[in-house]
Amino acid sequence: EREAAEREAAEREAAERAELERAAQQREREERERSREARRAQREAEQRAALEAAVREAAERAAERSALDRAAERAAKSEKAAAAALRAAAATAAHRAAAEAQGGAEREAVRAREAAVAAEEAATEAAEKAAAAVNLATDCEQAAEAAAAATAAAEAARTACEAEAAAAAAEAAASYNEAPARLDQGSSSSAAEAPVPREEEPPHDFTCPITTEVMSDPVMAADGHSYERKQIERWLATKSTSPLTGGALEHPYLTPNHMLRRQIRDWEGARKAV
Repeated sequence: EREAAEREAAEREAAERAELERAAQQREREERERSREARRAQREAEQRAALEAAVREAAERAAERSALDRAAERAAKSEKAAAAALRAAAATAAHRAAAEAQGGAEREAVRAREAAVAAEEAATEAAEKAAAAVNLATDCEQAAEAAAAATAAAEAARTACEAEAAAAAAEAAASYNEAPARLDQGSSSSAAEAPVPREEEPPHDFTCPITTEVMSDPVMAADGHSYERKQIERWLATKSTSPLTGGALEHPYLTPNHMLRRQIRDWEGARKAV
């Protein structure tokens, strides 16, 4: 009986140990499961955080692109407005120059006609003196020939002046400056020389607001104004404001102003031709 009791006690103890081991294993499995769940939750949280960060970055990039698009649109509108203003200014200047050239040509034509009349009167007077003074026939004939040549030169100069005045202001001015000189060689009367045209000032939009000199490589900044590339790059290296208005610039990007560059080159070519 004692042995049976001991065996029974041993069996109960073994059963209890087995039950404890099973409970420990169950707790261990549950702990591992909770650890896996925690790691899974942590990974999901990290993934959600990364996704939110990517969404925020994409939103920021979209906002930046939108701002750049708006700035480019404003720059394009400013460029169109500047081009329209330049075309209007060029048309006004061309009309003014044409009117001044036409007025100058008309004045020169009047002077040429007056000089031609004076030359004809001198030729008539020389011919009368030649008929009266027989002993000076040779000199009178020479004077008459000179007067006739002067009359022909005056008539040719008057015709050339009227034709060239309708062609172009620059050619008319050059031709009319030569006409009085030809008339003075064969006539006693002299025509006033045409005034020397003063050097044309460059349009305001062609000059850099920083250097006030004509630009060779114009670029447009965020304020909608054009500057010489080297000057505005030197400015933006230390500042973030507009050199012209003093206001803060939305961005430091520069856009080449090809239309303004072509207009400056055309203006310089026309000035050199004159």
